[in-house]
Amino acid sequence: MASVVAVEEVTGAPARRRFLDLPHVLDGGDPHFAPLVLAWERYRLDRHRNPYLEEADAAALLARRGGHAIGRISVHAVEGDTEGRFGHWWLPDDGEVADALLEAARAWLAERGCTSMNGPVTFTVDQEAGVLVEGFEVAGLTGRPWHPPHLAELLVRSGFEVAARLPRWRLPVPAGASRPSGGVGGRPGRPPDGPAGPYADPRLVLPGISAVPDVSDALRAPRLRGALATARRARAGQWTTAVVVGRPSTPASDVPALLSAAAMAGYRQLVAPWTPDDAPPETVHATFTLPV
Repeated sequence: MASVVAVEEVTGAPARRRFLDLPHVLDGGDPHFAPLVLAWERYRLDRHRNPYLEEADAAALLARRGGHAIGRISVHAVEGDTEGRFGHWWLPDDGEVADALLEAARAWLAERGCTSMNGPVTFTVDQEAGVLVEGFEVAGLTGRPWHPPHLAELLVRSGFEVAARLPRWRLPVPAGASRPSGGVGGRPGRPPDGPAGPYADPRLVLPGISAVPDVSDALRAPRLRGALATARRARAGQWTTAVVVGRPSTPASDVPALLSAAAMAGYRQLVAPWTPDDAPPETVHATFTLPV
């Protein structure tokens, strides 16, 4: 007989570490999995550093079975907004765990006056929005995570409906631009700027749109060797793929501008939420909604 699933709010460093490590524990062995930059993940949950958490009420919830962490979800709501949101959605293909997490999230949001729950959004669309629904054969990237199919399927089984589809295309970066010398990445002590965390490239930030370097290949190496390799590549600027984060307001002009910036920085590919032609998207993520 299976043990009862209990859901607790994350408090304290040990529980927070289990919450952040859970995707790696459950699916880190899948070659499609894009390792998370843990410096960025810690930043997102830090109420003293993440500006979003200064204006939103939020909680991280961890599901346990027999004392072992087995699933996670976060919930967040802005005062006066009846649309509640959830994110950090990760668990095995287990309906009992899904039911426990979603019921705990629903109750938390209802207590704060929310009439709907929408997500996964962690914590804003500029950081991470949606769960993969098409393109499971494509390896994930920093800023465009891979998810096992059951993460979306469990939401559908629980009555959620698709709220928005978020397609992505892989665009070739125009050749011919000279590569500037010098390293990239944040200055010492600078807080993470996005999913690439301390390996963010400031040359990929333009008004209204930005991208992050894909560092997943370096992080797929064993932890110590991966961290050292990533640090060396960050200093040398040896990234080949950049990933647009957020939703550009005018993609037909913003994405080409970012392609030019990526070319000057030496990138070869840009994964973007817009394409100049009618090519099918490489992947599609989706957000889901359900009345509370």
